Amino acid sequence: MKIFNKKLSTSFEVVKQNLQNKFDSERIQMVEILNLKFDKDFKELFAQEPEKVERIAHDMKEHGFDKSQPIIATKDGSILDGNSRFMAANQIGIKYVPVVYKDFADKNEALKYELHLQLDSRNLSDSEVFAMFKKLEEMKQNAKSEGKSTEDFTDAKFAEQLNKSERQIQKIRELSKKADEQTLDKVASGEITINQAYSEIKKAEQPKETKPNENSSINKSEFFKGVKFALDELAKGKTAEEILASL
Repeated sequence: MKIFNKKLSTSFEVVKQNLQNKFDSERIQMVEILNLKFDKDFKELFAQEPEKVERIAHDMKEHGFDKSQPIIATKDGSILDGNSRFMAANQIGIKYVPVVYKDFADKNEALKYELHLQLDSRNLSDSEVFAMFKKLEEMKQNAKSEGKSTEDFTDAKFAEQLNKSERQIQKIRELSKKADEQTLDKVASGEITINQAYSEIKKAEQPKETKPNENSSINKSEFFKGVKFALDELAKGKTAEEILASL
C-alpha cells in the first residue's frame, strides 16, 4: 500500500510540475528589457514603421506599457510578436516589460506561430504577403534538407496560411521564379502590387511584333519589279494568263 501511495504521489508531482511549467510559460511575466532580443528571421517578416513606433512610445509615456498587449517571446528571449512595442519601450527608457514566453519544438514551429499571430492582427500588404511567401518557401527547403515532412508547405496550405486563393499563390510562385531582381525589389518595397508584377512578366512572355528588316525591304523591291514586269507585258498585248505562265 505504501509503495502504491508513493507511486501515486510521484505521478501527481509529475503532473503538477508539468502544469506548473505550462502555467509559467503562458502567464505574463515582468521581464527586464535587456533579456529580450531581436531575431533576424522573426523581425524581418514584418516592417516596424517608425511612425507607429513613435505613436506607441508617446502613448507609453502617458499610460505606461499596456499589460494586455504583452511581448511574445521564445524561451531564449527572441521576440516573436511585439517588436514595435519593444522598440517604443526601449526608446523611452522603460526597464521592465510584460512578456509571455512560448515553447516550440523548433524554429519552423515558432515562425508558423508568428505568421498565425500576424495574420490574425493585421491586413497584410502585398509586400508583406510576398515576404511571408518567401519565408514559407525557405522553411519548406529547410524541412526538405532535414528530411522532415513538407505536407504543411503545399500551395493549398500556403493559401490557407496567407488568406489567399491557391491561384494567387501560384501567381506569386511564378513571379518569384520568372521576374528579374528589379521587379522583385519593387514588390518587396511595395512600389508595385503582386498582380502588377505578374502582368509585367506575362506581357514580356508574349511574342513581339516583327519589325521591318532588310528582308522586308528586299521583298518590297521585288514586288515593284513584278508589278512593272506585268504592266510592260500587258502593254505588249499579252493576257493575264500568259503573264502568269511566264512568271
